[in-house]
Amino acid sequence: MDAGFIKNNVKKNEFADINAIIGITKYIMYSNINTNLRNLKLKVNTNVINSLNQKIDLVIPELEDEFPAILTYTSGTTGKSKIVERSHAFLELQGNILEETIKYDKNDIELSSIPIFTLSNINVGITTVIADGNYSNLGNSNAIKLINQIQKNKINRLMAAPGLLRVITSYCINKHKTIEGITKIFTGGGAIFLDFINDLRKVFPNAKITTLYGSTEAEPIAKLNIDDMSEDDIKSTQNGFGILAGNIIGVEDCKIIKTGKEKIGKISVEEFEEMQTDIGEIVVTGANVLKGYVNGIGDAENKFSVDGKVYHRTGDLGFIDPKNRLWLRGRIKEPYFNIEAALHSKFKMGKTAVFKDKERLILVVERDNKIPEKDLIEAIDFEKISEIKYVKNIPVDKRHSTKVDYKELRKILKINE
Repeated sequence: MDAGFIKNNVKKNEFADINAIIGITKYIMYSNINTNLRNLKLKVNTNVINSLNQKIDLVIPELEDEFPAILTYTSGTTGKSKIVERSHAFLELQGNILEETIKYDKNDIELSSIPIFTLSNINVGITTVIADGNYSNLGNSNAIKLINQIQKNKINRLMAAPGLLRVITSYCINKHKTIEGITKIFTGGGAIFLDFINDLRKVFPNAKITTLYGSTEAEPIAKLNIDDMSEDDIKSTQNGFGILAGNIIGVEDCKIIKTGKEKIGKISVEEFEEMQTDIGEIVVTGANVLKGYVNGIGDAENKFSVDGKVYHRTGDLGFIDPKNRLWLRGRIKEPYFNIEAALHSKFKMGKTAVFKDKERLILVVERDNKIPEKDLIEAIDFEKISEIKYVKNIPVDKRHSTKVDYKELRKILKINE
């Protein structure tokens, strides 16, 4: 387990069964003062191991397929810290699905900022260079360092969160630079609008761009090869359909259900069919969908079963079109990707956000946006915007530097939830 996760997320007694920690020096030092970790008997300092100038005989135990391999954290729909446990068998299955989805080439050299995909690379033997980014805030990464990595290591493909890619594209567009050697780009983890895609095309003219939709609990769920996006799809985006996530992949079943229920529990097939609707919450099941959280924390809110089959609630609003492709409308609490996607399909813009203040629909844009309000309103005539507000910078999550932090944004605007 990464001690950084423990430092930021673990509350007292949340992990009474932890009996060891492996980490770099600063995490081992932190464990000596943390009440959760102070009395652990086994602490392994990886910095010390790396510096030992002697042969160490390692005994590798045989493990059951379902033995836990990795623990990660997710906040998901509830906003509460939840712990996801992946077994060795689950990681192998997920790796096989990703291998089929992403189509690796043995000569690929990838720059990556997404750990689970890096594990998949290791599984198939693809050379991976960890992006030299600021992982406490990807949007504040150093573009020159990243570009130097790409050039020095002869990187030909990128697997990165939008926030990290935006650091590179912004720098290159300002400096009138292109990066010719990148032939494949994979990105996901937040809203990916068409003006950003256009920036990627400008900076990486030889790259095939693929967006991936999924979650910590279910990866992947949908995939879109940007070259497959038609003019009709772009017009649909401009007319308020939302963000095209693409073909449903990986999961055994993906359904759209009515929103509103905090907990669903155990239901019958008939009850499940009655819950299904055209536009609603995206729910999935399958072998690559995790069935629960550590200690059951979050299960009641995020999982339900249909005649014993466990479904995961993504907390995202969307719909499935006649071509069996998934479209995204945003989180259930802020389902306005259709407004933002339309704007970003017509204009080159900075970050945007849309939310409701009681019955008033508020559009927030950053102050350096020079597009006249009249043009913005006309571009989204399918929705009635009550007011456009301007802020210096729209706050986003630090993990991907992509998802709007609505709680912080409301504080900036002095609007209570």
